[in-house]
Amino acid sequence: MKILVLGSEGFIGKHLVQLFQKKKYHVAGCDLFERPTHNYQYFKVSRLSPEWEEIFSSGSYNVCVNAAGSGNVPYSMSHPLVDFESNGLDVIRILDAIRRFCGSCLYVQLSSAAVYGNPKQLPVTENASLSPLSPYGWHKWISELICQEYFYTYGIPSFIVRPFSVYGPGLRKQLFWDLFNRANGKKEVELFGTGNESRDFIFISDLVNAIDLLIETGIREANVYNLASGSETSIRTAATVFLDQFSNPPTLSFNGQVKSGDPLNWKADISKIKSLGFQLGTSLEEGLQVTHQWISEQNFNHDR
Repeated sequence: MKILVLGSEGFIGKHLVQLFQKKKYHVAGCDLFERPTHNYQYFKVSRLSPEWEEIFSSGSYNVCVNAAGSGNVPYSMSHPLVDFESNGLDVIRILDAIRRFCGSCLYVQLSSAAVYGNPKQLPVTENASLSPLSPYGWHKWISELICQEYFYTYGIPSFIVRPFSVYGPGLRKQLFWDLFNRANGKKEVELFGTGNESRDFIFISDLVNAIDLLIETGIREANVYNLASGSETSIRTAATVFLDQFSNPPTLSFNGQVKSGDPLNWKADISKIKSLGFQLGTSLEEGLQVTHQWISEQNFNHDR
């Protein structure tokens, strides 16, 4: 199988490349960096003029996984046009290049649970009404509609995944990375919110395994799948479990201020992906232990 990973040097993209290489797929990737961090066929692309036509006309890919684009909700609030270019405009450019040069290629769109906003009820199913709270969420919804457009109009096979709160080694931002760097060596640490906000966390290896399962299952009709653990965990609980990995955990507090664009509570219904045989391989406790160890190693290497 010949697979192209877009955003191959990003958090999710790197893990996808590693999994596909382990499974002996022929893997190619592209990103904005001059060169890849490990060995695979790599194309450097530019942000405003991505070379999709050249890439898709030069290789007969069976699958294209789009793990590229901006993943920063606060940035999308202040730079909505830039976010749209990477999460909306790029998607139609990619799909149109597939239509013209590689029409049988299966396209995999990484959307986001941000399309749900604040769900009216939990757990949230794939059929729930969508009400994004940020430009990022709106643009991810637009990307889904583009996938459906190209499937129903041109027959371009695709499926869409909505990851919830993905974490693990390689993620150099968001809750646990920020928490470590603010708490390391401190007696106290304060976070935004009340602590009662909740998320549905999924470890990175479980996420990429779910994507691979969907590829192997042959899903091709712009179907949508939640990718999560199916468990709701408060931010207070998750942060406490993470901080307990320190030999002297700092005291945790919350400032009561909720960031614009952030949802309050998330819990996914994952019965749809489970019906295909998906099973979680990593508990939150195990995943946070591995994540804490990885972040501590990055900080140690940086200090040296």
